[in-house]
Amino acid sequence: MDEQTIAKETRDVRLVLSDGTPLAGEVFLNLYGAHHFGPQRVGDLLLGPERFLPLRGAFGTRLVNIAHILQARVGATEEADPLMLLGERHAVAVTTVNGDRIEALLYANLPDGSQRVKDYLNQPLRFFIFFLPDEVLYLHRDAILWVED
Repeated sequence: MDEQTIAKETRDVRLVLSDGTPLAGEVFLNLYGAHHFGPQRVGDLLLGPERFLPLRGAFGTRLVNIAHILQARVGATEEADPLMLLGERHAVAVTTVNGDRIEALLYANLPDGSQRVKDYLNQPLRFFIFFLPDEVLYLHRDAILWVED
């Protein structure tokens, strides 16, 4: 029986889980994104229909429940795309459920022309995208206590 393999790319990611556990490893990405040009992004995995994310690290490979990922950090060089930076730029400070205060940027560019932080955060997304100097940060909506604009 011939086995067919699908070419994948890996990307380093650092996670924080709902119990505070940090995990670092590699995720597997398709060479082509379904909704944009170029390879799939970590954000595509987090916002997609799958419920578990394969993560390979020093511990082996684990299937991590996406509902319990509070934070995912990915290198900006690999993950960021100019289209992600469209819209109104806002410098914000996010306080998370585990007490972290994260200063970051977000870009609000919604189809109806709304560009406020409030509009961005009221979208029905599982993860919101924030930008740090060298990383793209995906924060689960349930991980956010408040955001200061």
